[in-house]
Amino acid sequence: MTLRRPLPPATRRTRTLLLAAIIAMPIATGVSAPALASVPASGPTAQAAPDIPERQSVSERYAATGIHAVTSVAMPGYQLFYPADIDTSPDRHPVVTFGNGSYATYEQYEELLRHLASWGFVVVVADSSVTGDGTEILAAARYVVARNDNPESVFHDRIDVAHVAAVGHSQGAGGSINASTQSDGLITSTAVLDLPDPWWASRPVDVIDVTRLTGPVFYLTGAEDPVSTAIPQAAYHAVSPGPAARGRLLGVGHNWPTDGGGFRGYLTAWLRFTLEGDTDAARAFVGPAPELLADPGWDGTAVKGW
Repeated sequence: MTLRRPLPPATRRTRTLLLAAIIAMPIATGVSAPALASVPASGPTAQAAPDIPERQSVSERYAATGIHAVTSVAMPGYQLFYPADIDTSPDRHPVVTFGNGSYATYEQYEELLRHLASWGFVVVVADSSVTGDGTEILAAARYVVARNDNPESVFHDRIDVAHVAAVGHSQGAGGSINASTQSDGLITSTAVLDLPDPWWASRPVDVIDVTRLTGPVFYLTGAEDPVSTAIPQAAYHAVSPGPAARGRLLGVGHNWPTDGGGFRGYLTAWLRFTLEGDTDAARAFVGPAPELLADPGWDGTAVKGW
């Protein structure tokens, strides 16, 4: 090891005086002193933690198109939308039977129906615009379920016959309630969009009784809808005997875009949750802080029975 010879005292004194002069010089001249590096008093400065991406909301995730390409076909009395790979995939798909509103045809909901099919559902809609009694909606569900046993059908052994939902808009919403209560357990989940208040039922056969529902039900309506108003909608939810959710989408009336607009995300999540047990979709409706209850785009929200 090489040892350095100590500096002579005169040399050490010269260096000390020079350093003092350098430090004092800026004070005398008004020039800023160069920053001098110093040793941190308590170790190196900690790096800031990286930003953690926010978890995507349930509404946003399920408003996006699902993983399946979609095929549609017209059958006598019905329109069907379903995953294009249904004949090659081993999966069994739940069924969604949809009820049109008054004087409406399936084209007015086609983008929404295709969207639901992209998430793995076989969607069927009856060619009817008078659906309030539920007859056509229930018949459509039975039509698809029967195809599961037909070796000649593309749906042979591809239908999850234990998981069927009824969904409808306006008059078709009431029809979905009636289809569910008349289905002898075939329909296991219900979701209604803009279900009319009780006094809008113009025919005795269109009158609904939500206390007869045996499965979960989701009431969705527009906050500006004069046909589906706050107090009756809350009452429907309150007397439903099983699990139920409700909400009013702000800024929306009785009619909305063909793709479902702001309803699409939570509606899709409801079907994924109640028909397929999707735990991510369930975050909107169950747990200590259901997303639906805190969504600023909705009011009149409630969940119960889980």
